[in-house]
Amino acid sequence: MAKGTGKAIAGIITLIIGGTVYSVSQADVASIFSEETGMSQKEAEEYVENIPDDELVSFDELGLEIISFGQDILSIASEINCVNYFYEWETETFSCDEGKSQLKTIGNSEIELGKAYQVLSSESASSEDIYSAIRLIDRVNDNYDLEIYLELLDYSEIDEAIKTNLYNKALLQAALDSE
Repeated sequence: MAKGTGKAIAGIITLIIGGTVYSVSQADVASIFSEETGMSQKEAEEYVENIPDDELVSFDELGLEIISFGQDILSIASEINCVNYFYEWETETFSCDEGKSQLKTIGNSEIELGKAYQVLSSESASSEDIYSAIRLIDRVNDNYDLEIYLELLDYSEIDEAIKTNLYNKALLQAALDSE
């Protein structure tokens, strides 16, 4: 998954949100990221510094990517046929209907977050829109505790998705803190 940002120049990251330019230090982003992930400050700094430029995209582009992912999840959920099929992720304690419901929750949360990122690219985006995106990042990350994700993804995929979201949250929090 891509990470939202502007350009990083000499340890400064420039974000444009709602027509406002925020200049935040990479160190501040790493510090917030460290707090969010439980990584040491050094590990967080290395993670932030080693993000490839091709993973850094505008919030509008990130929003489109996340909306598309959410729509794909909803499409998968709509194709699940609990009456005629048994899925390998089903167990005695985890029903097909529960899995389908969790996929809908995941898809809808992703779409909401994607739309929130798109709002951040608009000229009218405000601090409240940044707070809203942060709350939605937390909601999406909470979804990684859902049993369907635990059945379908391995730990490294979940861990990296959470870190990506927490990096984006750290960027947004650093922008708010710079006001």
